[in-house]
Amino acid sequence: MLLKLVILTLGTLAAAEDLNFTFNGFQSANLYLDDIAGVTPNGLLRLTNETKQNQGHGFYPNSITFKNSSNDTVFSFSTTFVFATRSEYADLSGHGIAFVVAPTQGLPSALPNQYLGLFNKSNTGNDTNHVFAVELDTIPGKEFNDINDNHVGIDINGLHSKKAAPAAYYDPNNGRFQNLTLISGQPMKVWVEYDGANKQIDVTLAPINVDKPHTPLLSLNLDLSPILNETMHVGFSSSTRSVLTSHYVLG
Repeated sequence: MLLKLVILTLGTLAAAEDLNFTFNGFQSANLYLDDIAGVTPNGLLRLTNETKQNQGHGFYPNSITFKNSSNDTVFSFSTTFVFATRSEYADLSGHGIAFVVAPTQGLPSALPNQYLGLFNKSNTGNDTNHVFAVELDTIPGKEFNDINDNHVGIDINGLHSKKAAPAAYYDPNNGRFQNLTLISGQPMKVWVEYDGANKQIDVTLAPINVDKPHTPLLSLNLDLSPILNETMHVGFSSSTRSVLTSHYVLG
């Protein structure tokens, strides 16, 4: 089992607000949990257990202010977390994990399987969703034009990623492009950053024992102000299909 606990942080930074929180394990975090999500005795957030065709959500218990009410623009924000995926097979798994910013906790209308617990067949792609997500996707969804079965994607209101790349990182020591396997069972660290001034989203991935790479895996120029409401909820979503898979957030 993956027992090492590390730190998850999320902060929104602006003149009007300065909010930061950190969890070194989730035993006392009082997270909102639903469906098959739970916290293990050693403090890991286990979004899915070995249950087929199901989903799980784990959300920070309070809403967060993401916009400056005076000009309706989204603050800069960032989060760092460590995840791991353990499957009964070395080359097959459930559908993956997503970091999500959403209007509600738990996304009550969402479905498992290819919808990642984020959307359903009728609402994926709707502008009224007001959802920003970063998917760590391990099943290629042809209906969503997924690039492969091992990728990272930036999702806005639906599962057709605005930008995606195979799971990998740029080695901070030599700049080489190194491939990663999301379902390896090994813990990996993710950085999601939004620059409110430059309207840029950066997503960076690396093994847990590697310093943050200097070059993000994904960069997308996009203003999140039309997407996010003034107050939102942040958390994680995951889903399974017919292969028994446990999706963890370690911290």
